[in-house]
Amino acid sequence: MLKSTLLILTLMADDGTRLTLSTYDSPDECEGAREVVTQVLTDAGQEPVVTMCGKTGLRLTPYIHGAPRRAEVNRYRVELPADGGFTVIPLTDETCEDAPDADPVVYCTLSAQQVISTGTEPAPETGAETKTETGN
Repeated sequence: MLKSTLLILTLMADDGTRLTLSTYDSPDECEGAREVVTQVLTDAGQEPVVTMCGKTGLRLTPYIHGAPRRAEVNRYRVELPADGGFTVIPLTDETCEDAPDADPVVYCTLSAQQVISTGTEPAPETGAETKTETGN
């Protein structure tokens, strides 16, 4: 099932890009959270690379504020097409190369958040398959 999801990309001290995904009950709730998070990060001098709401079936473990850099071992490819939305792809052994001027724009990211569900497995309550991890 697709859920309203806030995508946040921020720069880490080593110039890597951190991914944070948080789900919300509605697009309006997501947008409200996006505005607050953007303001908090900006006020702290850490303007985000990207903050946007979309819909995705991808589920990650909850974000934990203050997770140490060494915990950010999960790799994700984030694609931002010019026509909007986002796609987050969990990586294992695949290579990833940032492409800030391409369409889609590509960010290779790290996160302490782990995959719970990719959104393509059968939903436990219905057995129906859910959509991929594209946010719109």
